[in-house]
Amino acid sequence: MDQFYQELRRVQKKERNNGTLARVEEDFYNKIHQYLDELKEEAMRDPFSNVSGMLKQAQIIATEICERREKKISEAAVVNIQRSYHLFTGKPQFDLVDTTPLNLTPEEEKFYFSLIDTLRNHRGNISLEKLSDDDNETEKIVKSKETQSNTLIPPAPEDKDDEVLKRLDEINKAEIITDDSQKPAEKEIPKTPVKKEVKPQVNSAIEDNPNVLDNQDEFFDFESKRVAKDTELVTMLVFDEVGPIVGVDEKVYGPFRPQDLVTLPLVNAKIFFKNRKGRQVKI
Repeated sequence: MDQFYQELRRVQKKERNNGTLARVEEDFYNKIHQYLDELKEEAMRDPFSNVSGMLKQAQIIATEICERREKKISEAAVVNIQRSYHLFTGKPQFDLVDTTPLNLTPEEEKFYFSLIDTLRNHRGNISLEKLSDDDNETEKIVKSKETQSNTLIPPAPEDKDDEVLKRLDEINKAEIITDDSQKPAEKEIPKTPVKKEVKPQVNSAIEDNPNVLDNQDEFFDFESKRVAKDTELVTMLVFDEVGPIVGVDEKVYGPFRPQDLVTLPLVNAKIFFKNRKGRQVKI
């Protein structure tokens, strides 16, 4: 366990001092997770050991290594795409220069090429060729709309004088009906009966208790209640000097000094009570 901690410190030092990526194994990130899990388990078994402090330091070192490597990979992708994709200098061309960073893990290699694809698509969207194509498409759409609007204009109507004269003759020859009895009878429109909305009768028992139709047996989650009780925070007065510990909620508490008032999970506090290193107080 201490050997891998020294390995983390070695990689951290190289990432700080060198502009290139430090050489690591392909399963480097998997080993980090495995190492941190082992430290957490050991700290849970013996909260008064110095493993809690080592866990906290290992988390800080691993985070710094990951962030420094991410920054180097991102900068390499940007420089590579700038060398490979020419903008605003005639017709854009994409000739990928093979400057892939060395010492990439499989996860980092996937991350690097995803950045290359994203930057390439971005440059393609803002290139002169793309913008000119968009202008041509817009002109085509406008021209097609103008042609379509012209073809939809109806032809000019022909001379309708003959049709109007025929219509006037028919009106003059029509008989004028003055008797109301001779008027055509108006058809009665049958009225459609309106259906009354029948409200469904709701059982009063269901209204009072919506769960009355639930046939499933009720159960009591004892496990959730136990976990909630174990992670309950209590206030404790510390008697002796104790190093940092990892609580059941995987948070680091401490270090502790005599006469300190601290808040921590009940399960961890019981260890202090049992070893007479503290007692619970109510505020």
